[in-house]
Amino acid sequence: MRPFLFLVCRPPGLVADSELGEVHERGKLEEGELVSRRLELPGPLPDLDEYSGVLISGSPYNLMTAPEAKPATQVAVEEKLAEVCDEVLERDIPTLGLCFGLQMLALRSGGALTRDHAEPLSAPTLRVTAEGREDPLLAGVGDTFQTYVGHAEAIGRVPESMTVLVTSDEVPVQMGRWGRNVYGTQFHPEITKQGSAVRVGIYGGTYFDPQERDRVMKECQDAYTEHTILSTFIETYRS
Repeated sequence: MRPFLFLVCRPPGLVADSELGEVHERGKLEEGELVSRRLELPGPLPDLDEYSGVLISGSPYNLMTAPEAKPATQVAVEEKLAEVCDEVLERDIPTLGLCFGLQMLALRSGGALTRDHAEPLSAPTLRVTAEGREDPLLAGVGDTFQTYVGHAEAIGRVPESMTVLVTSDEVPVQMGRWGRNVYGTQFHPEITKQGSAVRVGIYGGTYFDPQERDRVMKECQDAYTEHTILSTFIETYRS
């Protein structure tokens, strides 16, 4: 059985550790079935043919940040991720980009980002489009579902090659697909209640007003969020 490749786009720390555990849990991955690779570290990119599919993590980095303001680690992450995205898009390699991953896939396929559709850390209700209702990754999800979000940037111009699968009142593109096998979500299907608490504890002042901490924590802990998309992706492409 070939493992899945998890490309880590965020700096090391508590959120990165939580995220890795959440991907294991929500993906229902077995021991040894996930290989994690930090993109800021030196070394060649892995051979994608050795993996069942690719998962791309979220990140606190903003792709719209001015080039001169980006730290060297962000530049390294972006350069390597851009190369991976070009390959998966060209070859239609099974891929699921989470938030930051969706955004890079959109950029590499001719789309553009905007800061007009930012969302605070929260658990809003999203809508599945007509195309989404026909997609196997969303089977059984229903017409609407709640999930965790939190981002400063989002897709502003939709790539011609992307099909929008999930939308919302605040964000036109919450999930998209390229070809048959490349997916991205602006939301976070991997985050658990425990993981949302970790993020609330860290991201005050970044993704929400610190004075709103108790309200944000309650909203995230009370929400019943959709979490089958990640495990469905894994089950679909496990080989």
